[in-house]
Amino acid sequence: MLMNKELDFVARYYRKGTLDVGKAYRRTLEKAGRRSSVRRWIAVAAAVAVLLVAGTTALLLSRQSTAMTIMAENGNRTVHLADGTTITLAPHSSVTYDKADCRSVELSGKAYLNIRHDEAHPFIITDEDYVIRDIGTQLVVDETALSDGRKSTSVYVVAGSVSLMAAHGEKGVVVGKGDMYRIAAGSVEPRRVSNAPSVNAVAVWATHEFHFSATPLSVVLRDLSDYYGVTLTCAGGEGKRLPADFHADSVTTIVGLIDETLDVRINIGRK
Repeated sequence: MLMNKELDFVARYYRKGTLDVGKAYRRTLEKAGRRSSVRRWIAVAAAVAVLLVAGTTALLLSRQSTAMTIMAENGNRTVHLADGTTITLAPHSSVTYDKADCRSVELSGKAYLNIRHDEAHPFIITDEDYVIRDIGTQLVVDETALSDGRKSTSVYVVAGSVSLMAAHGEKGVVVGKGDMYRIAAGSVEPRRVSNAPSVNAVAVWATHEFHFSATPLSVVLRDLSDYYGVTLTCAGGEGKRLPADFHADSVTTIVGLIDETLDVRINIGRK
């Protein structure tokens, strides 16, 4: 059936002897057919576009569905990755990784990582400010907000070593056991912290273990005081060193063990 526009065309331009109605009718049918064909092609193209968009959306959703974000709320939370790596998150911190490749993670906040050794597949930790590459070690990554609103990230290696580089920099550094480096937001290279804290000050919150290797008693008391929020003092403890490891039980239990080991008398006071 002809559409109204085609019929109007025939009627409007018909003059006796100047227009072959049959020919005009056939041309009009052909024109209508071409328009129908164009409409069909437009419909096909639209359908293909819909399928492509749907396919792309499905692919993106599929990729997004493999991403995993785990957050610690009001307490520490330990995450066990498929490769054997464990990550302990401090309160309100998070880790994001792809379930298909847990050897690459993104951190937010503070975390203790005990990375399983795999020389063929380095473990990568990223953020908008830094990139850390490691084979297998233990380290603490701590993101802290500065007074000016920027962020500073410290990296402390408990065991082993890591490669650390600013996200927008070209020069990286190797951070070894007992060393700490910091990266401020927007900086192009990490800077070494000259007076790095002890491993206990950095990691006990996650490991719940104190490690002392011929450590001066004054340092031992400082670490214990900071962790438990008390003031520990000892008269006559100068020159004493403690070679011992303790689980982070009650402070009175640990103080009692140190008293017996070093033959001293430690006083516990409130801060």
